[in-house]
Amino acid sequence: MKSPPLLVAVLVACIIVLGFNYWIASSRSVDLQGRIMDLEGKVRRAAAERGAVELKKNEFQGELVKQRQQIDEIQSLHNFQMENANRVHQEEKAVLMSNITVNERLIQSLREHLKELQSEYGKLQLDVYWFQKNQTNLQRKFSYDMSQCINQMKELKEQCEERINELTKKGSDVPQIKENKDDLEDSK
Repeated sequence: MKSPPLLVAVLVACIIVLGFNYWIASSRSVDLQGRIMDLEGKVRRAAAERGAVELKKNEFQGELVKQRQQIDEIQSLHNFQMENANRVHQEEKAVLMSNITVNERLIQSLREHLKELQSEYGKLQLDVYWFQKNQTNLQRKFSYDMSQCINQMKELKEQCEERINELTKKGSDVPQIKENKDDLEDSK
């Protein structure tokens, strides 16, 4: 079993090369395992961060859904209030429009009534004018008639006194004087 030294040297050289390769491969393997461990750690951290991000995303989506629901509720409440306000506004507007219509009719009827009253007032003023004119005419006529009556009374009184004087002068009967006095009183 004698091997040639060259073969041994080649074997030793191969063992050395193989050992060196093994050492390089194992050191590379250790480096790669270290890198794999680092990458696995990074992947775990990334997965954890991704999970945290997913949780935060889910939380934010939940918050977003809640806020959307709140916004929808607020929007529906606002729409309800706006519809109520519009309905109340429309009802008030309808009431005010009917009040305006009624008031316009009332104003129109009052204007017509005012025109009627003004025409009646004009007629009454004319009647008052004619009444005053007639009253002054009647007063004039009354004073004229009164003065005529007073004048006639004076004349009658004078005539009566003259008759009485004539009768007393003649010395006539007393019964005739009484009759004349009775006639005089009747004429008065």
